[in-house]
Amino acid sequence: MLWIIAVALFAQDPVDGTISVDSSMELETVIRDGKGENIRHLTLNRKEKFKQSKVDGKSVKIECLSSTLQKSGSDVVLEEKPTALAGQTYVATRTDAGWVAADSDGGAPPAEGQNLGAWNGLAALLPPGGEPKAGDKWNVEAKDLLTLMFPTSIRDASGKLECTCESVEGGKAGILFTGQITGRSKDEMQAQLSLTIKTGRLTYDLTKKAPASLLISAEFKSDMDIVDVVRKPGIGKEINNQEERRKLGEISIRSTKMEMALTFE
Repeated sequence: MLWIIAVALFAQDPVDGTISVDSSMELETVIRDGKGENIRHLTLNRKEKFKQSKVDGKSVKIECLSSTLQKSGSDVVLEEKPTALAGQTYVATRTDAGWVAADSDGGAPPAEGQNLGAWNGLAALLPPGGEPKAGDKWNVEAKDLLTLMFPTSIRDASGKLECTCESVEGGKAGILFTGQITGRSKDEMQAQLSLTIKTGRLTYDLTKKAPASLLISAEFKSDMDIVDVVRKPGIGKEINNQEERRKLGEISIRSTKMEMALTFE
């Protein structure tokens, strides 16, 4: 899940290689309603390895060599088992809306695999022109990061990432970045969403024109109201056309830990 949050779009050709993903997330959910306050915790640790082979300039074949998820929490007994992606093969294609994966029959993969291949777009964090120099600073705006932060799930987004080239050595650039993206979910809950990158570091191979590693520590927040919709009685043409929204409570989700590491070989 977290690695999906950490990828972006850019018009670069994908390269063959192996991608290892290690992510950890601890979530706290607080539900407040007429019955009081209920707090729940959930911990997710995910380890995955993928083999990528270029099909053409816009598509790659992705084999999931391994994928395990360990989870525990207030309502979940500690368990670790393979995910639905383990052992599967998909073809991922770059589109205007982001990277989209499909199985051999054209069907969609599980939710956590819908944006497989989007790591090929990490060059979006490079400066305009794609040739960073030590000490350079630039921004990446929210409109260019929607598929990075909230694939297909956010509207009214604002914010940016502030990037700095820390070093360029041995043909590799070290890019540091921080920032925040905020907006509202597209579903009827209209949750207020935010993702804050506290520390991020991209090591980019300028010779291969491909990422070498990515490290991120972030914080996620989601706040939404629990609402009951009551239709008011109407007269004539007004009948059934009026409604009243009554707030019954609220749900707040916070990450107390959110870390991710990608390694490209």
